[in-house]
Amino acid sequence: MTRCHEYSGPPFELNLLHPFISPANNPGAAPGAVLRDSPDRNPGKRRFAPAQYALLAALALLLALTLAACTGRNIGGVASGWNAITASNGVIYVGTKDGRVQALADGDSDVPANVWRFPRSDSDSAENLRGVYSAPLVAEGLLFVAAENGFLYALDPENGNTDDRGWRRPRGQPQGLAPLVAGPAYDPVNQLVLIPSEDGKLYGYDADSGEEIWDAFQADDKIWSTPTVGILDGIAMTWFGSHDHHVYAVNVSSGEEIWSYRTGGVVAGRPLLFNGMVIAGSFDKKLYALDARDGSLLWDFEGGNWFWAGAVTNGSTIFAPNMDGHIYALNRDGILQWQYDSGAAIVSRPALVPAGLAAANRNGELILLDAASSASQRELRKLTLGSSEITAPLYAVGDSIYVGSQDGSVRRVDATTRRPLEEWWCWHPENDNNRCN
Repeated sequence: MTRCHEYSGPPFELNLLHPFISPANNPGAAPGAVLRDSPDRNPGKRRFAPAQYALLAALALLLALTLAACTGRNIGGVASGWNAITASNGVIYVGTKDGRVQALADGDSDVPANVWRFPRSDSDSAENLRGVYSAPLVAEGLLFVAAENGFLYALDPENGNTDDRGWRRPRGQPQGLAPLVAGPAYDPVNQLVLIPSEDGKLYGYDADSGEEIWDAFQADDKIWSTPTVGILDGIAMTWFGSHDHHVYAVNVSSGEEIWSYRTGGVVAGRPLLFNGMVIAGSFDKKLYALDARDGSLLWDFEGGNWFWAGAVTNGSTIFAPNMDGHIYALNRDGILQWQYDSGAAIVSRPALVPAGLAAANRNGELILLDAASSASQRELRKLTLGSSEITAPLYAVGDSIYVGSQDGSVRRVDATTRRPLEEWWCWHPENDNNRCN
């Protein structure tokens, strides 16, 4: 199946009511691919040579396949979800690609024990999550999960219930809800949970009661970008991107826009707040550093393809993964310090461990890199985790890296310094005893 991130050229837009591609909306196109008006006695019509019609048909087919693969139900593959992971108090929480939340007891055994799952059974049609793309969030004694069915769940992390403290929003059984692809974010100042939607809105709920605090903020297109929350000048702010090509800054207390900045493409990854800057990647192949207070452009850096996964930092260097397979390491001024080619596209957000920077690509490879700019050998160790691609963000605790793969498996990998990467355990929901094959 065609996947939206398999297209290696620049993103483009095609208005089917005005079917030609111009350099303005396809700046990376070769000169021969530009379809221009041909002379005609009737200026109200546009005519193309047979070869141009063939090219137009091919481009239209490519666009149709790309758009079909880029809906909330098919991001990164045929499954609805990415097997994203978080952990708290020795328990691993997995939002599975087949629409469950699974709690696993981590430990020294070769496979983690099942603690609970939500929904309780596959026959529970009332809670068909369809899929989960973003990592669950633990805050205020609850586990928040954004589902593709359009609901935000607040679960009791002890048992997975919503009966006592938990809740689900929106209330009732509304039909046709837009999928929730982005993950929830928490503002500890106002004790709000923020959740964006494919309907282009950012919703703010009281973490304890689930009450909607302000009218949802409205962007001009769907939002896949998990928000980042921070405090600047005493104001709680959140930053996120949208398919409308903008990066937004919103006041968390009121839900009102503070500023927005337009990039040249979709902004799907989670922004990074670093040194008074918001670092956000775009499908125009650029990584942007914006002033967190007013949104002014400080610098940008161009990679070889889309910046989809969010960047991370160790406090001095920005590590930005790209769909061209590279990890770009930049200083705070946007100057390239080093780059590493992983050999395959990267959609998964990297994670930092004491031994270095962990990154995963679509070939199912987990790579540990020396993050120091002066490193004589960049690649420290590499481990192939089966044959399935990795699109979910990596999650790290101490020397342990947790990886969710598109084959449904969840792995814990030990990344202790000066030792080979070692798979501690591998869990699969469909296999006997939950062991991976």
